[in-house]
Amino acid sequence: MQQINSNRRRPQQPEEQVDLLALIKQRYLPYWPLFLLAVIIAVTGAFVYLRYATPVYYVSATLLVKDEKTGMDEGDILQSLNLTGSKKVIENEIEILKSRTLARSVVRNLDLFAEVSVKGQIRDIVVYKGSPVRFNFLEPDSIKPDAFKVMPMIYDSAHNCVLLNNKVYPLYDTVSTEWGKVVVTPKPGHPVDVTGKEYTVRIAGEKILSGMIQSSLQVTPTTKAGTIITLGYSDVDPRRGEDILNELIRVYNTASIEDKNRTAANTMSFVDERLRVVTQELNQVENQVASFKKREGIVDISAQSQLFLESVTENDRKISEAGMQLSVLDSIESYVTGRQPGEAMVPATLGLSDPVLLELISKLSEIELQLQRMKKTTGENSPLLESLYRQEAQLKPSILQNIRNLRANLQASRTKLMAENERYAGILSGVPAKEKAFLEVSRQQEIKNNIYTFLLQKREETAVASAAAVSDSRIVDAAEAYGAPVSPKKMMVLGIAVLGGLAVVALFITLRDLMKREITSREEIEKATPAPILAEIVQDNNKESVVIGDGRRSFVAEQFRTLRTALSYIGVSVNGAVNGNGALNGGHHKTLLTTSSISGEGKSFISLNLAVSLSLVKKKVALLEFDLRKPQISRMLQISREPGISNYLVGQSELANILQPVPGNEYLFVLPAGVIPPNPTELILNGQLEQLIAQLKARFDYVIIDTAPVGLVTDARLLAPYADATLYVIRHQVTPKLYLKQINELYQNKELGNMNIVFNGLQPRGVAGYGNGYGYGYGYIEQGKGARRKQFLKGIFNI
Repeated sequence: MQQINSNRRRPQQPEEQVDLLALIKQRYLPYWPLFLLAVIIAVTGAFVYLRYATPVYYVSATLLVKDEKTGMDEGDILQSLNLTGSKKVIENEIEILKSRTLARSVVRNLDLFAEVSVKGQIRDIVVYKGSPVRFNFLEPDSIKPDAFKVMPMIYDSAHNCVLLNNKVYPLYDTVSTEWGKVVVTPKPGHPVDVTGKEYTVRIAGEKILSGMIQSSLQVTPTTKAGTIITLGYSDVDPRRGEDILNELIRVYNTASIEDKNRTAANTMSFVDERLRVVTQELNQVENQVASFKKREGIVDISAQSQLFLESVTENDRKISEAGMQLSVLDSIESYVTGRQPGEAMVPATLGLSDPVLLELISKLSEIELQLQRMKKTTGENSPLLESLYRQEAQLKPSILQNIRNLRANLQASRTKLMAENERYAGILSGVPAKEKAFLEVSRQQEIKNNIYTFLLQKREETAVASAAAVSDSRIVDAAEAYGAPVSPKKMMVLGIAVLGGLAVVALFITLRDLMKREITSREEIEKATPAPILAEIVQDNNKESVVIGDGRRSFVAEQFRTLRTALSYIGVSVNGAVNGNGALNGGHHKTLLTTSSISGEGKSFISLNLAVSLSLVKKKVALLEFDLRKPQISRMLQISREPGISNYLVGQSELANILQPVPGNEYLFVLPAGVIPPNPTELILNGQLEQLIAQLKARFDYVIIDTAPVGLVTDARLLAPYADATLYVIRHQVTPKLYLKQINELYQNKELGNMNIVFNGLQPRGVAGYGNGYGYGYGYIEQGKGARRKQFLKGIFNI
């Protein structure tokens, strides 16, 4: 118990900052066994969880995405031919790797529709490679995308069948099911001692499985400036995780090669079409040459004619090339102006040599490829798609302008070459008629032959490029699982368990305190009123009315002795004492009034034991049982209640008749309540009380008046003028908090003179027998082993 406060009035101070350490020590530390128990339970639960939780393994792989900044790969002939090639955008490649399309391809390629697990007592264990059978779905499209079903399975190798959901499925037979046609086959090399072993089979649709792959997949760039991508995948079976990641990379690379081959195929188609036309024309010309030679008998031509033929042939080749380039420009212009965004493929640029136009078309081709990929993985309103559409729209004007410029140059060049051919034709007029006719036929043959040779060359180059096409990515590290599972993390789970156990108990204690309607601490009193707290009295579990006496050294007895000493600090003393203002109190200050807010707060207990304590120092004490409605002192002392105070006040008895000595205590006398009157208030006001108090003051050293609760009736206010000091009793966990406002008003308005508070019935906080009190207690209570054991058990749920 804290030492007694001074009787100086304590001004109401502003709220101080919360001392966290003191708060923990006062509020939570007394419950350390409960915290320890909660932590033990939580940690035990954590170990059980770690023992039976399904471990999750992490699989990682590293992929290098090639970029034009890093230089061309030696084998990438398509890029060297300017048929494909562009700068890769890492963000787009990451989205492609995480796409729904690739995930669904992985599901189909690995046939992941059925997952087999060994049935366990606590949890099922997935067996990927260790499954005794394999389910082959012949019609994957028959499985509903959102299908999901878990069924028990028993493998019976003796009868070559599996029992699936109580239905027999023979091995190797094609069985029609709700998931289409299925063939169940045993896995080679699997031990045969699994007969009768229980399994579970989970069959899921493509939509669910691809979603599971996407949710378990992490794709991140290793560095911001680099083009290396790290792929991570979490799975309960590390080998399945490795297969899924490797297959995902393979499907991604295959898609990249297919994009390149699609461009090459577009070029090949154009070349083949031109070859078909040119071959027909070449055959016709060669037939004409052969017929002319046979008919006219011409074997050779003169030197002048040969020079003419070579010059004209070269010009004709250039004119033909210009015509083919103009045809390609027309195709590109028609493509750019007459299509919807993101549709079809950019036409071949065969024969074009303008670097600016080729670069623009290359960029357009890359955008088209990205659009085709992104449309499979994102919605139409995706910001990435909108960005690509904007880039495509910005390229079109530049491409069209370059086409117009290049067309004008080609047409001018062709006109010039045709003019030169006309000049050569004038020179040809001097050549004999037969030789002139032969030159015309030979000229056409040479033109068609050059075109044919050029187309064959481009066709072979395209074929070689298509065959040598490589992916735009390279595997740096193949998929590999970490040796130890990444989940559950042992230290994290144990840490959460410890913190969770502490938090649950702390929350329980905090909520319990917040939900309490009764006063539970001295701090609550001090915050509500500046009235001095004169003493704290702990809860006495011995159920005795009198707890103090000669030779009794219990803690509660010592507290009443301290309370007796404290009376001098509030000016109550037969010998006089220095009061709070420094003045000497006279010996006539000897009357005490005890009251409380409600019944059951222990005011009669306080009055009786304080009276006994004063009598132990040989002071004559008169104890008045003035709670005329519900008297308790006569019952506690087991003395007669009649005649008493009520009899004296109505004039039926004299003081000598109602003054009863307490057996065994020559210094203590009790004035019992007497007959319970119907009108206690009127009795107090009938004028006899003043004479009674005067007589008692004359004969006794101390007069203690135990009156009714002030919160219920007005008796205490009527008796207050006759008292030198008031002891207002508040009981721990009994007095409602709502009465603190009334207590403060009584003190501030001085309705009860020299008012001081006695905090009664304090119980040790926590679960230990030596727990701290709710007030400023010493921290120990003298108890026997049995009492401490009882206190421990009671304190666990002490609310």
